[in-house]
Amino acid sequence: MEGVIEMLPKSLASLLGDNFYTVAAPAAAGLAAAYMLYSWRQGRDLPPGPVGLPVLGRLPWISRNQMHRSMMKICQQYGDISSFYLGSRLVIVVNSYPLMKEMLDSQMFSGRPQLRLFKKLTRGCGIIFTEGDVWNQQRRLSLRTLRDFGFARKRTVEMVDEQLDSMFNGFDEIAALYEPVQLLETFLLASNAIVAEMTLGQKFEADDPAMKLVNAIVKKLIEDGIIQGVEFLFPAMERLADLVPASSSLVSDTERLHDMIRGQIRKREAVMKDESVEPQCLCDAYIKEKRQAETAGDFETFKEHQIIRVTMEFFLAGTDTTARSMEWLLLYMAFYPEVQDRVQNELDSVVGQSRRPRMQDRTELHYTSAVIDETYRKASLVGTGVFHRSVEDATFHGYRIPSDAIIIPLVYGVHHRAEYWERPNEFYPEHFLDDEGRYRSSPYLIPFLIGRRSCVGESLARMEIFLFFTAIMQRYRVRPEPEFAARKEEILAGSIGAFVFPGDYQVTMDRR
Repeated sequence: MEGVIEMLPKSLASLLGDNFYTVAAPAAAGLAAAYMLYSWRQGRDLPPGPVGLPVLGRLPWISRNQMHRSMMKICQQYGDISSFYLGSRLVIVVNSYPLMKEMLDSQMFSGRPQLRLFKKLTRGCGIIFTEGDVWNQQRRLSLRTLRDFGFARKRTVEMVDEQLDSMFNGFDEIAALYEPVQLLETFLLASNAIVAEMTLGQKFEADDPAMKLVNAIVKKLIEDGIIQGVEFLFPAMERLADLVPASSSLVSDTERLHDMIRGQIRKREAVMKDESVEPQCLCDAYIKEKRQAETAGDFETFKEHQIIRVTMEFFLAGTDTTARSMEWLLLYMAFYPEVQDRVQNELDSVVGQSRRPRMQDRTELHYTSAVIDETYRKASLVGTGVFHRSVEDATFHGYRIPSDAIIIPLVYGVHHRAEYWERPNEFYPEHFLDDEGRYRSSPYLIPFLIGRRSCVGESLARMEIFLFFTAIMQRYRVRPEPEFAARKEEILAGSIGAFVFPGDYQVTMDRR
């Protein structure tokens, strides 16, 4: 400290001298008081919440890998709608089903965070990160295409069956060699193959370079997440984020995926030159809409980058979610063998071994359906939901909601509330069974979110997961590798990136 004093101007150093601490302590207290006053003025009428540090906000108290749990604790202390700063970013967390439903049903709160990085990547196109008319138009066309092509019915079953054939060949080899395995890569390949056929009309082999690129980049984008990036935490530094390697890597990876999809679009455009050809995939439907719009003088609504972004977002939203859900399901079966017993006994009774389970069987597979829903609840894959914003400064239940605040619908919190669930912290499939052992749904289960911006592909994802899970349970017994069996709690606690993913593990697949 003496060295610091010597560096000060001589007159100031002589003024402080031995009284440095006497002067510095009140000065520090004054600065702290000024910050508290500033925070109070800024926070007036906001939802209640903890005060953070200058610049950092509540970052020092938020667990990087358990952010969903940290946020739930804040809401438990301050209320079902709470606010605080992460860095210099105002965050508003909603932890109650009624409040969440009311907010997410409202047009006012249907916006998306206006991050510079998002704008750079999307160029105002797509579904996930857009809002207003652009979002409405793209979502409407995507939903109509899914319905018209029957992707939620017969065609999906055929695609799932093809992927199961390939998957079973690999699992049979692993079972014969008694080799342990991690499951995610297998399910990513299967999910991406289905999305590729659905969006691009192309059947890719697992070793196809384009498919390998998609698998690698989608996995990286999902695991890295965005909430911990400089551009998210410190809005004033968004322009500097271009200099950060992680941000530059995100942009370059995304552009590589854009280029791959652009090449596939060129192939579909060649097929669709013949106007008598009916669309066979989402890309074809967009090409047809694009031509009709351009004939009418609209060169913006369905421009090429719209097709690229919507296709890419189907990969982002439709592959890792399905693959991670399957990973979680089989992990819970491995660590809860008694539950696995009941699922397999029910499958043997209802379906038998002569054919694969079908969607029609679901009405009789009560316990199996309950296990799937309980896994959705307990794992809470989308733990912090998908971020929203108010499209303009607004008031909600008497609280001020600024338009630049990030709204986090805390799915994990709703899925672990004692008011909604008999045993919120246990894996308990009976949450979804009535007194007679029949399956019953719950409004408090929201793995695909709720409101105006709920997941476009929910019915497709639910179908894929049901068919994959029941077919695997019919054929295989899943067990944790002995060295990982003792780490059950750690593995199932998981960590959060863009999604909640399990701890490191290995399992074995044995033929039944």
